[in-house]
Amino acid sequence: MSQRLRAWIWVAGVVAVALVGTAVWFGLRGGPDAAEAAPSASPSPSASPTPAKAEPQAAGYSLAALSTPDIDGMLPRELPLTKLDTLDGLPGKAAQPTKGRIPVWAEPDLTKPPVLALESDYYDADARWLVLEQNEDWVEVLIPYGRGALPSDDPAKVNGVSGWVAADQVVVEDEKRSLVIDLSDRTVTVTRGDGTTDELPIAIGAPETPTPLGVTQVFTVTEAVNTGMSVFLSLQSESLDGFYGTDYAATALHVGEGQGQAVSNGCLRLTPSDFERLTGLDPGVPVLIKE
Repeated sequence: MSQRLRAWIWVAGVVAVALVGTAVWFGLRGGPDAAEAAPSASPSPSASPTPAKAEPQAAGYSLAALSTPDIDGMLPRELPLTKLDTLDGLPGKAAQPTKGRIPVWAEPDLTKPPVLALESDYYDADARWLVLEQNEDWVEVLIPYGRGALPSDDPAKVNGVSGWVAADQVVVEDEKRSLVIDLSDRTVTVTRGDGTTDELPIAIGAPETPTPLGVTQVFTVTEAVNTGMSVFLSLQSESLDGFYGTDYAATALHVGEGQGQAVSNGCLRLTPSDFERLTGLDPGVPVLIKE
């Protein structure tokens, strides 16, 4: 064998060894694309706590500083007006306060301060108010007395003022009794708790001093200076700012003459025997006055 042939054999052997070594090296690495194909471990996301929703903050107030209604005073303008012409749709309930004095809101919202306070007794009566609406937390009641405006200023705003009280500050009970006063027929229909009724003749307001219309309630049964024992309603005249030397003009049922006629200053007059059928009524009994 010549020297040149032996040199080529030696070179070929070196190249073969180099090729085998390269193949082994790439095989161990997984090939030139192995680094790109291998999935990279992503860092685990850390848990982020959800921020707690801020609870609405109740508005602060002083119960002692809240005003109470006056029969000859004006009620807060923020309070809503509720004008109804039927007893249908009402809950058929009345609410009694559980404390001597409770706050009243213009709307069912604790983040706003109350605008009035109602007391547990007034004018010879334990407080009890007609319920207009209720839910789990709130009860809307008819304010027992006071006016939203003077008749000389705005007769449409005199009556029907309501307010919201917290449900946990009243006891709500069924009220199945009612009075329906029909000014056209000049009668009052008395419905008792057992469903029985009486229809009684009445005198009503004269054309210049008409009896106010709408849904109201018995406010109290007490003695009046000019009419004797009377069933007062949570209504005042919508034509008179005052009456009989006072700064108010309350509407009441009482004994008087003129049944079947329109002759009063807005009150409703019954005979003595018929009036006796009304003296057992409690505050909060619903009353509808219609034409």
